[in-house]
Amino acid sequence: MRCDDLGIVSGSEMFVDTPSDLARNMLYYITSCGRFFTEYGYRIERGNYNNYMVFYVLGGRLSVTSGGRTMVADKGKVGFLNCHLPHEYHTIGHTEFLWVHLDGGITDKFYTCLTHLYGGFVFSHPGADGVQEMLARLVNSYQSGQHMRETERSRQMYALLTHLLDGGAPGKAEEQQIFSPALRFIEANLDRPITLHEMAGTVNMSHYHFSHLFKKYYGCSPYEYLILERINRAKYLLKTTSLPIKE
Repeated sequence: MRCDDLGIVSGSEMFVDTPSDLARNMLYYITSCGRFFTEYGYRIERGNYNNYMVFYVLGGRLSVTSGGRTMVADKGKVGFLNCHLPHEYHTIGHTEFLWVHLDGGITDKFYTCLTHLYGGFVFSHPGADGVQEMLARLVNSYQSGQHMRETERSRQMYALLTHLLDGGAPGKAEEQQIFSPALRFIEANLDRPITLHEMAGTVNMSHYHFSHLFKKYYGCSPYEYLILERINRAKYLLKTTSLPIKE
């Protein structure tokens, strides 16, 4: 879904979801998510939006106010905002961020614990790369039209919240470091045919072992990840350039 609100620029997308009564009563659920490219003029002010918001700033800065306190989220910062309370946030220059509105389960208790742990609703997180990856995979799943069961979405939200809580467990950080060369290789070679052997070679693994570990960690095969990244790049180029569809 394209966004035409003031301050939101080309390439931005948002997706909305309506939870069932079962999800509202028993699960963690999503009401909307997206990736925004913004500029001066982007500003949101609400009284009660009936959910919580987790975001990750990819570039630029956001000024966020809640409970009489203002905090600035710059590149690499994570935010966890209680949107049941009056709040306001706006862009400071050109800013790009991933975000999700969620609720259900014990989200309120996660919020209370995390804001106490990190001293506020905007913070540096030792596992911030993991937050970025989880939010990106979530948005990508909506972009690609994946129809997940609400229980699976709930598991994703719980995984995100527990990742925020554990501060980036050593095992997870090690796995992220292991796969980083492969992810960079994929990102740099989206425009040409690449093989599983090449991907595995970047991390010095057999393609069998690499494929097994990759799917275990990311929830999709390396090839599925590659296809999604190509689709997302194509969507971005279609929205932000005048390149013909063939190119």
